[in-house]
Amino acid sequence: MNMTRHSLADLPARLVREARPVYSEPDQLERLRQAAETGLPVEAVKVLQAELKRFGARRPADFVNRIISRATRQRRDRLKREESEAVLRVAAVMALAVYVWGEEEGAAEFLIHPHPMLRGAIPIEMALSETGVRHVEDILWGLHYGLPV
Repeated sequence: MNMTRHSLADLPARLVREARPVYSEPDQLERLRQAAETGLPVEAVKVLQAELKRFGARRPADFVNRIISRATRQRRDRLKREESEAVLRVAAVMALAVYVWGEEEGAAEFLIHPHPMLRGAIPIEMALSETGVRHVEDILWGLHYGLPV
């Protein structure tokens, strides 16, 4: 499937706003994999930053700079695969949190505050790494299925 430049830039925001995990739809997963492989447009980082700000994350600009620096964003049109995957990983965990909580306020509260099961780490910060995001997802799915977390 060919995605337009505009739709790729909107992808992180759509993931969050649709308030459902992307994992359940194989076609969506394949589109995400292809988008990451070819590299999201740099504008996707701005979209993610705006979503983080809307969720109340502390210093969203500093957060996205950990994915790709502002100077590098200004020089490039597209993100590298690893950078694209990081943007999508953070957006997907935001979408999953909204799905589990059923609304953005509770999801944001969970994502931007330290959590005891993460040894006081902030869930959205953990989403920057593949291993960290799996731990956050485990907690979210535990909440979803009524397990103690």
